[in-house]
Amino acid sequence: MPIDLGKEWTDRLDRVEAQSVSKKVSAEVRSHLAEFPEIVVLTHLILDPPTTALNPKELYLATTAELSRRFTRIYTTLGAQDPLYWRFPRTSRRS
Repeated sequence: MPIDLGKEWTDRLDRVEAQSVSKKVSAEVRSHLAEFPEIVVLTHLILDPPTTALNPKELYLATTAELSRRFTRIYTTLGAQDPLYWRFPRTSRRS
């Protein structure tokens, strides 16, 4: 994800792994637990975009702006290097 959430995820993962019960689940599941809040926000924005604009580029830009707002970080990688960019397939043909 273009917004660096590595520190938060590492801190959460450390807290999860500190629990003895965490040894009963795989490392992959523990990783998903650490990433869960941001994945929920991203999924919500994909399923319910922050704008009613039909233009894919406008949808993409509105979505990245909303991610920046919700995560209180600047969305740094706009365009073709961004995996979210490809979520809006027609965007790649218009930019």
